[in-house]
Amino acid sequence: MLVVVAPAPDKFLRCGVICGKKYSLLSVERNRARRLLWESFRLLKSEIAVCRIVLIPRRNMLKSKRGPVTAELAAMLVRAGMLPQSVADAPPEC
Repeated sequence: MLVVVAPAPDKFLRCGVICGKKYSLLSVERNRARRLLWESFRLLKSEIAVCRIVLIPRRNMLKSKRGPVTAELAAMLVRAGMLPQSVADAPPEC
């Protein structure tokens, strides 16, 4: 996945997910990728610093479960400085 982070001008945490036909021609697969990313963001939302985030799935997510996707998102947000390392070490569960 690709994570793009920008500062928030209005002090609100915002997130968007982009998944076009380049990811997959099947809408079922694109929607599943969007749901996985939204759910991962929802679980981490309370710990993320205020910023603007755009999430773009990559093809290796086609067969992934939610747990690894959440762990990958947490690791990427730690590298971007938007999430504490302690959260990435033990990502939340449903």
